[in-house]
Amino acid sequence: MSAKLSDVAKLAEVSTATVSRVLNKSGYVSKKSREKVMLAVEELEYKPSKVASFLASRKLAFNIGIVAGKRLFRVLSDQSDQFYTIVLKGIEEFFAGNNMRGSLVPSNDFSEDYDGYLLIGGEITEEDIKKAKETKKPVVLIDQYLAGVKVDCVVSDGYDGAIYGMKKLISKGLKKIVNIHGPLSHFGFKDRFDGYISAMEGAGYLPKAYEYDEDNDNMSAIIDLLLSRYGLPDAVFGCNDTAAIRAMEELQARGIKIPEEVSILGFDDIVNSSATTPSLTTFKIFKHEMGVVGSRRLQSLLIGNEPRPTKISLFTEFVQRESTL
Repeated sequence: MSAKLSDVAKLAEVSTATVSRVLNKSGYVSKKSREKVMLAVEELEYKPSKVASFLASRKLAFNIGIVAGKRLFRVLSDQSDQFYTIVLKGIEEFFAGNNMRGSLVPSNDFSEDYDGYLLIGGEITEEDIKKAKETKKPVVLIDQYLAGVKVDCVVSDGYDGAIYGMKKLISKGLKKIVNIHGPLSHFGFKDRFDGYISAMEGAGYLPKAYEYDEDNDNMSAIIDLLLSRYGLPDAVFGCNDTAAIRAMEELQARGIKIPEEVSILGFDDIVNSSATTPSLTTFKIFKHEMGVVGSRRLQSLLIGNEPRPTKISLFTEFVQRESTL
């Protein structure tokens, strides 16, 4: 077990405040006490926390720009989004305990007044990242990854989740599984879509996918097209819970029983997913943790710790409810 500041103080027979002053080179400490502290540090092989030392020496909080695209900025401003509102709470809780403060700003506001940036959501583009990097400040993406753009990011592992979900459905004898996804420019949707395709092709079944426009809600047209061109599917896999719930509503409106005739699987585990009838089987994304992990990574970059870009991927958790067999 590594030594703590209190261990150094005990061995040197001084207060922890004295040890802190010696290590931070701040305030008066007698030559004798300083020597005793340094000998104790050497004997115990004490390694002070870079984060703690930096924050202790910094009088002002880090000022962070929390950047969102146009649509997400709007829904986060009124707290109506069931996914990113929770991500934002994780960010705010980390900031509160770590001498950081954040301001929600639109993606056209990259003021050099900020010490660093958290860019959140699938609307974030390469151009946004370029503008953020031009400020020479640290940047971390949350719930977005752009191939070939080497920037720190925190995402959920939708590919793994989709593979797991398809195997679950296929194990129940379901073969005609349709995917309904959002824009594939969003990493989360693309990752889940790729997992779906891989699992279906790996099992020898034909993938079938439709793109859902959440803003204009084209689900009724999708279901009509699906039923007329493909017939009744065994299951529908929505790349988020909103798509899955809307698909379930449109199928039920046409007299189709869930899950007896069609199983429905979602992704995200938003608040509404447990309130549907039947309740929605889905994958839980650890949204709060995404906010915390992204914030901690930005903090490391701000103090010059572990500067190489890193992609952090959080596994999801399958939540069995009533909408699948």
